[in-house]
Amino acid sequence: MPPLPRVLTLAAVSVLVLAGCTPSADVPPAEVTSAADAVRELPGVDDVAVTQTPSGAEPVQGNFGQLTEPQPSTVSVEVALAEPLEPRAAGEAAGEAHRLLVAAAGRVDDGENITVASSFVGGPGLGVSTGPDTTSEVVADAVEDGFDLLAAGATTVDLGLGGRGDGSWDDDPLAATAHVSAATRDDLLGIARAAEELERGVELQAPGVLFRAATRVPDVDAVRLLVAAAGRPGVVDATYLSQEQRITLRSDAEEGSQNLADLRSWLDTQDFATADHPLAYTVTDAAYTETTGWVSGVEPAGYAPHTLEPFGDADPWAEDPAAPDCTGQDLEFAFGAVDSAAGTRGASVRATNVSGGPCAVESVPDLVFENEAGQPQEDVTIEPYEPGVVPGRVVVPDGGTVLAPLLWRAMSTANDPDTTTTIEVTAVPGADPVPLDVTTDGTPATGLDVLDGAEVRLGPWTQAD
Repeated sequence: MPPLPRVLTLAAVSVLVLAGCTPSADVPPAEVTSAADAVRELPGVDDVAVTQTPSGAEPVQGNFGQLTEPQPSTVSVEVALAEPLEPRAAGEAAGEAHRLLVAAAGRVDDGENITVASSFVGGPGLGVSTGPDTTSEVVADAVEDGFDLLAAGATTVDLGLGGRGDGSWDDDPLAATAHVSAATRDDLLGIARAAEELERGVELQAPGVLFRAATRVPDVDAVRLLVAAAGRPGVVDATYLSQEQRITLRSDAEEGSQNLADLRSWLDTQDFATADHPLAYTVTDAAYTETTGWVSGVEPAGYAPHTLEPFGDADPWAEDPAAPDCTGQDLEFAFGAVDSAAGTRGASVRATNVSGGPCAVESVPDLVFENEAGQPQEDVTIEPYEPGVVPGRVVVPDGGTVLAPLLWRAMSTANDPDTTTTIEVTAVPGADPVPLDVTTDGTPATGLDVLDGAEVRLGPWTQAD
């Protein structure tokens, strides 16, 4: 067994935000320092450090010119775990420390405008972020799982517990995807087996290899196929995107070369895909020319019309035939942060029901991509998010959020082109278009690389939480 990891980090995450004035002195509240003393006495804990970082007391300029509330100061609590620790012992120590710190945050005076954040350290490799509603049991399980993944060959493991990116929280362990890196692609198979046994969703990465399965437990056979494909002659990098049901391989071989022909033949003859579970492939040669096909030579006879499954792990919302259709005024919009992998960009347009009651959507939003001057990007092609996908009727409860997913290929910004800084969103037929700033909240400040001639895959509205 490799040596036990030395760093265990619960990345700094808000566990409490209190309204009021900014504190005059940068002194951590007594409730938190007292809890830190209690954490310091826990078995498996070496030390605890508490610091407070002040924040500006002035309002901050936000999107579309409005002023936001002054940001709170942050109290950071760093817990150093003793070593060596077995996975179960590390989980128990982290879970109990989390319980004590969250309880202390709840006792801080409401007038102090403070955010309490916690981090756990104990050697290299693992980071687990928590949310205000994350339970100690979930923290303990995640830390223990992280140590087990490290023991299976991972070099780093990052987990985000509870956050969906839209302000909602969930303690389901499967909602926390473990972002795992390994030193070599050959390590990924053992890590995938461990994740399958732990029932933990993972994203796996090694030099030249990326396996992305969203929140799903990994398909070990798919990881095996990806690792084998990455080892084929001439392959520079290999990506498996389960959401797209596609494997993408980039080769340094020239078109017409034997290496390229052998690679395509190898993909065509693998004993992997079936008609019920087809897997597309894309091979890019040295000149960036793409060839597509189907792994195992199994091309689906056709794509039956289907709707998108809800994103996340919440139960589907209830049907309500009497719910009226949502109007544009019923919805408040946001843009989901951009996620990048192997030349592919993913994001979403999000709409929250603010009507005060349930309403229904059943459409694909109309999007216009505009540069900083407000001019539409030319020749942008909108394609279905998945072959055969059709809108489904989604009854959105008051306060519920739907999203329309986006995918596009990365485009070159080397010559400082006019990037997309605004997306004009027409949410439902007959609604007024709404401009959506896409240069904030986890997106590039310079805008999106959706340029003239881009091809964007856009899905219909579906449940986001």
